[in-house]
Amino acid sequence: MGVKLRKRGGKWYVFVNYHGKRKAKCVGASRELAEQVRRQLEAKLALGDLALFDDVEKSQSFGSYADKWLKDYARVECKTSTADGYEGVIEQYLRPRFGTRPLDQIKRDDIKAMINALIEKELSRNTVRNALCVIRGIFNEAIEAGIVEVNPAARLGRFTRTAKTTEVKGISLTPSEAEQFLQAAREICPEYHPLFLMALRAGLRRGELVAVQWGDIQFGKDARMGIASSSSSTTTCGASTPRPKARRRDGWICLVNSEGYSWNFETNVCWRRT
Repeated sequence: MGVKLRKRGGKWYVFVNYHGKRKAKCVGASRELAEQVRRQLEAKLALGDLALFDDVEKSQSFGSYADKWLKDYARVECKTSTADGYEGVIEQYLRPRFGTRPLDQIKRDDIKAMINALIEKELSRNTVRNALCVIRGIFNEAIEAGIVEVNPAARLGRFTRTAKTTEVKGISLTPSEAEQFLQAAREICPEYHPLFLMALRAGLRRGELVAVQWGDIQFGKDARMGIASSSSSTTTCGASTPRPKARRRDGWICLVNSEGYSWNFETNVCWRRT
């Protein structure tokens, strides 16, 4: 109980906890100023002046705060697809379990119980980790807002290790299967035939294919064509948007010459068009 200072992200925060009432305020990058504010608040509390709590929000339910977190953080800081994924996790796994619970009454054991319940449903390890990641992010923001003091979802990743893992091994198309696939593409969706052809010739993944720009295509001598490498772009949430990258030599991912021979620098394999 009292007034404490904490530094986060280069800024100082004043946290007040007085008889169950909590308040947090960012006072900037100056520790001297933060100390001054702390002393002033301590003096007011000693005199029984509780005016600073007049605008403190009542204890929120997890569901209402999760909605606020989605609107004010995820939808602002993250890509649309990432925010949509967070919303799906909340609706499917978190809200049914914690929706009406007061945010400051969710404890560490409650999060462990959630992890165990998801594992018992035989969900994949990635799914369980995603649920844990989202609820941990929500509580991190709640700490910054002064609603809670600790994150009950922190450092629980080790409890997801017993979840099942799905191993999916890719199976390459044979030359005849590749030709059959391309022929079907010409007949059914000719507008996508160049995309599928590039996928087979260059070995690009889906994210790399949709990110290819005309500037990435380089035409060389002897009717050779190559796809140049580009670095990934990063969002404020730390997620990256794939661009053709890393799978190359001297800026080329794949070469196709006039006789139909191709060379993949990832696998060092040369083949001819069927």
